[in-house]
Amino acid sequence: MDTFRVMRQDDNGNRFLVAGGLDRAGAERLAAEFEARGHKQLYWVEGGAPGGSMVGAMENRIVVGGALVHRGRVLAARRSAPAEVAGRWEFPGGKAEPGETEEQALERELLEELGVRARAVERLPGAWLVRPGLELHIWGAELLSGDPRPLEDHDELRWLGPQELDDVDWLDHDRAVLPDVARLLDAAHTTP
Repeated sequence: MDTFRVMRQDDNGNRFLVAGGLDRAGAERLAAEFEARGHKQLYWVEGGAPGGSMVGAMENRIVVGGALVHRGRVLAARRSAPAEVAGRWEFPGGKAEPGETEEQALERELLEELGVRARAVERLPGAWLVRPGLELHIWGAELLSGDPRPLEDHDELRWLGPQELDDVDWLDHDRAVLPDVARLLDAAHTTP
């Protein structure tokens, strides 16, 4: 029988074993339970081999970012935490919950973080390992209703036009997707 363990990482990058010797479903439930309680540390599940011998293979959990487009501009959000990324800009979003599609996760996260209703439109090319066990996918999204406000993890928001994309200090993985965001903005300008 394969065994799994739940790991966590604190804000300083220290890794800790939370629980081991679990079946896959139990490990995923435990990691999700800790995150649901509002713990800010990163939790993930590592897999094992038959007979309980642990190997270093990690299951990557998906985090989604949203390039939220409205009236030919895209929303950028300045991080307020954790300290190592505070002051840098990103496309807002968060972790997908077990059983949730990436589209559902993005729409939920934009509601929680910004107070807006949005629709995920298309996944942009690329995937980035943000931290061990956490893989970022960025999606193009459209604003359906509401005025974005920085409710969680951000202290400032800016709408950027195509010529302003380089005006902020993007996190590296968000900067990597800017050519695709520029394409979305160009399409928004040509759509009647």
